[in-house]
Amino acid sequence: MQSAIDELNQNLLAETIKEMCQQAYEQGVEDARNKYAYPPTLKKTHLTEIFQVAMPTVDNIIRMEGFPRSTITKARYPRDQVFEWIKDNIEYVRYNTNYLKGIS
Repeated sequence: MQSAIDELNQNLLAETIKEMCQQAYEQGVEDARNKYAYPPTLKKTHLTEIFQVAMPTVDNIIRMEGFPRSTITKARYPRDQVFEWIKDNIEYVRYNTNYLKGIS
């Protein structure tokens, strides 16, 4: 009897892990779609969409020391560096933007 219960628990655990992996994969694909839907060089309007905030808040963000800027074109921001900055400044982003709203 104990053997049957152990086998049932193992099967349940395996199924749970499989479901979690599938969800993580799907979330990763969705995150990549969202990230790469933007052009390699972003404008302020893109930043308002990404951060889900108004332009004055974007102006505050881009004035922060360390926020990535294009070295070639004025008022442009390298997409991949912006998303890296978001990861590096996640606490600021969490409390000052809506970027993480709706993300589980």
